Amino acid sequence: MTSRAGVLPRILFGVVLLAVAFWLDRSAFHLFRAVTLYDHWGEMREGLTAAKFLASGLGIFVMGVVVWALDRGRWRRAAALWLIVLLTSAAGSVLKVAVGRERPSRAGQVPGHERTVFHGPALGLHHASCQSFPSGHTLSAFASATTLAAFYPPAAPVFYAVAAATGVNRVVTHQHFLSDVVAGALLGHLLALLLLWRTRIRRLWWSENEGGRPGRSSLPS
Repeated sequence: MTSRAGVLPRILFGVVLLAVAFWLDRSAFHLFRAVTLYDHWGEMREGLTAAKFLASGLGIFVMGVVVWALDRGRWRRAAALWLIVLLTSAAGSVLKVAVGRERPSRAGQVPGHERTVFHGPALGLHHASCQSFPSGHTLSAFASATTLAAFYPPAAPVFYAVAAATGVNRVVTHQHFLSDVVAGALLGHLLALLLLWRTRIRRLWWSENEGGRPGRSSLPS
């Protein structure tokens, strides 16, 4: 798992990527649909929809059950997964309401000519159509991917690929801007890392068989 010293470069890279995403917001919908052949490839649509399901509340629950069933010796990892995703999702929901950004799918929004408007909590608190930033599904997907990658490092590329597919789904279905997705990915990843470092949560998933007691010094780098 990433050490604390390795987080700052990720934050800086994320900020740059977010700036680029804001610049591409109005063109990303058509670009992503063209690159993924979304309108002509049924399997692609089904795959992206499946990835989005795994980032839903039910999907996260199912993944936790799978972790519990296949890794009985470390069954508390399921609890750690659920807790981390719950806390990161709650933080993302608060930010959604506070920012109050219009979704690209809100009435009157035409692909390529959307209003990239932030209304703040005045509308964010009362209208789901003004809760676009950050993407909640993408945030949950990257929080779960980061957590599962810490549990099972060899499978990390698979977890992150599914999380990325979730983000692509949110753009090609016109539910989120690209910057919403990038922000969700960045926040989900960083908040999950922060929680994985917390001693009480670390005790749920860090096994003595993996290198000593679950103190700060035993956390993998």
